Amino acid sequence: MATPTSVRYSDGKPQTDKSPNFSWEYPLPENRFWSGLPFVVGRNFLSNFSAEEIEHLPIDPNSTLGKDKKLELLLDLLKRRLAEKDLAAAPETYYDFDFAGWDKLWLGIFTMQDELGYPEAEQTTRMMCDRRKNKSNLSHFHTLAGILVAKGEYVEGEEMERKVKYWLEERLGKDSPQALGASRIIIKAVWKQGLERRREAEELVDDTRQIIRQMGNGQFGVYQQMERDMFENLVEGLQKGE
Repeated sequence: MATPTSVRYSDGKPQTDKSPNFSWEYPLPENRFWSGLPFVVGRNFLSNFSAEEIEHLPIDPNSTLGKDKKLELLLDLLKRRLAEKDLAAAPETYYDFDFAGWDKLWLGIFTMQDELGYPEAEQTTRMMCDRRKNKSNLSHFHTLAGILVAKGEYVEGEEMERKVKYWLEERLGKDSPQALGASRIIIKAVWKQGLERRREAEELVDDTRQIIRQMGNGQFGVYQQMERDMFENLVEGLQKGE
């Protein structure tokens, strides 16, 4: 895969002096292969490889493959990578030899499974939750709660995500993209539980809208418009009964 001449970040914008500079960002190549694929797909795939390894990946930057075919290719490459890492770590397991690398690879595998709509995506996330070495780390539960709410398991998803939201706010702040993402999951879960909880959901909407309104001058201000768009799209959909 050739070195890209331009890149984009999670806000969908090309690299500039004002590009977001956080640990969860990644300079995603701008070419025909990555075009049309969500940022999270590119980041969670490419972050498993060094710059030199990326150069030699069997990915055609001018590929005309459809989205699912691209995702299937990426999933296959990640599974091969995991098998290679397991073999290289023997007689240890890759999990024990390099947990961070193991976790990152499985996150990439989950991302492709989820984008492809594979049912094993939930199984993968539950496995990652169960096998995390740092039991205080709730990041994978954030993903799992989103899956549960999307499936209509609103009570369980809400309960799980409220714990995650508190954890995220303590670590990153209420106006972080991650905490705001947790707020969206909770709002949807509460709203979907029926009219008896509608007022509570509307109060959560007001609180979250206020946080987004005030984030412009904070450390996460670069994400304000993106967060506003995602939030208002959610609220509009809920009001329409979607």
